Amino acid sequence: MTGGGIEMGEPRKKYVARAITGVGWRIWNRQQQKWWGNAFKAYPEELLNELNGANRPERIVELSKQK
Repeated sequence: MTGGGIEMGEPRKKYVARAITGVGWRIWNRQQQKWWGNAFKAYPEELLNELNGANRPERIVELSKQK
């Protein structure tokens, strides 16, 4: 049964995006329990994929500058 959540055997993501009313999207670090970076107007899918995947610093900087 799939409910849109995490499937069995699928690792939990370290970084997730949360919608903040009046602000936009913020990235939440689940391990450190704190916000990462600034708010984004649009859902930061590419940045989340990079943070949770390859984690290349130069690409993260490039993506984080896109608001």
